[in-house]
Amino acid sequence: MLLPAIPLSHLEHLVGAPRLAEVRTALCEARRRLDGREVWHVSDNPTRGGVAELLRTTLPHLRGAGIDTRWATIEGSRAFRVFTKALYYRLCGVPANEHEDPPDPEAGRALYEQVTRAAAQRLLGVVGRRSVVVLHDHQTAGLIPYLRDAGCVVLWQCHVGTPLHAEPALPAWAFLRRYLAAAHGFIASYDGALPAGLPDAPIRILSPSINPLAPKNLPLHPAVEASRLMARIGVYRQPRPDPTGSGIGDAFAELPLRHPARIDREAGPLPMGTPLVTQVSRWDRVKDIPGVIEAFTDHVDPDFGAHLLLVGPRAAGDPQAEQVLAECREARERRPGRRGRVHLVQIPTDHPTEHALTINAIQRCSTVVIQKSLAEGFGLTVSEAAWKGRPVVASPVGGIRQQIEHGRSGLLLAHARDLSGLGAWVDRLLADPAYARELGENGRRHVRGRFLADSGVLGLARILSEVA
Repeated sequence: MLLPAIPLSHLEHLVGAPRLAEVRTALCEARRRLDGREVWHVSDNPTRGGVAELLRTTLPHLRGAGIDTRWATIEGSRAFRVFTKALYYRLCGVPANEHEDPPDPEAGRALYEQVTRAAAQRLLGVVGRRSVVVLHDHQTAGLIPYLRDAGCVVLWQCHVGTPLHAEPALPAWAFLRRYLAAAHGFIASYDGALPAGLPDAPIRILSPSINPLAPKNLPLHPAVEASRLMARIGVYRQPRPDPTGSGIGDAFAELPLRHPARIDREAGPLPMGTPLVTQVSRWDRVKDIPGVIEAFTDHVDPDFGAHLLLVGPRAAGDPQAEQVLAECREARERRPGRRGRVHLVQIPTDHPTEHALTINAIQRCSTVVIQKSLAEGFGLTVSEAAWKGRPVVASPVGGIRQQIEHGRSGLLLAHARDLSGLGAWVDRLLADPAYARELGENGRRHVRGRFLADSGVLGLARILSEVA
């Protein structure tokens, strides 16, 4: 995949010259030690999910520093994607289907090896034999032995977090172990993410980061004010015509939203300024979206007038996502007195910029952002919301604990299934806007210090220097 070469200089106004000087020094050292060798990253697909977004954030800066960086994907068959999604649920310690026993990973080994062997053969036609190759997540682990035998330095990077329950995850790690044994080293998002008993190889920590100037995170233009965009999406009612004649309303009406969100709700758009409690995530059991509905409807005081937005990509064509979405509708229907305050928002992904701007506007208009995951590799939606100054309430799992300083830059639940605690924290923030604003401002500073793109580039440059 052809990557652009992007210099770091466009981040200087956000992070300062001294920080960029440190990153440039590390990049120069990595380039010197690599001595012309290629650096390849391999993931399962080029567009879907957090890994693809992370690579689009980081890799262009390596190319901009003169490091020959490439990105390839394996894009397996539908059956392969179904199997690896089941493996993902196993790794997270969360049942893929509450009505069935989880499948034995060994039953899918022949399919897995067929796909990864074919992907490895394609890669070996283009990958230099002295390359450094970073393979991302469980979908790519089967490539490790082939690339090592070809002479590459192979690192495996895990973006899956500590499982909610360790026992269900053991068969998945046992499945992967025979491939991981050939890796020269591992990369994890935080200390403790990888289980004990992995093959004896160095583990390096690389915290993910966000691009503050990507469409999902950049400040919106004054003519595209967030609440007006929310009206265009259909969450809020359309504002009345602008009596000042400034033309902002007319300019807004011309925004090219060719594929608006689909909103599943009982009534029409909300009055402008309605308090919004929002979770942005895939339609995925690990994100415990039915649990969010239960916590909101049973434990958030309705007198605040807040509504819950559950926001994810369009589920059509993804059977597992469609099933989770159906479970969300069922959870909402079980609460007839309050179901009108719960809105399921599906955003098309066909046009990435539109999708990103829609998420941007939703997060900026949210009164409180939550992330009640049962397990989490890192959960960058937390940093995305905090960067926009939003107060965040989240589960104390995975990398979320690195992103939130409890009581200072956000609020952590007592445990991943703490429904009453979620309601209590949301009530506190709805009742105390000054406290909510303080948490949001501190969260933005925390993200600026640790989780912007320059930090991710610095960490990766240092890892490349070590392994080169």
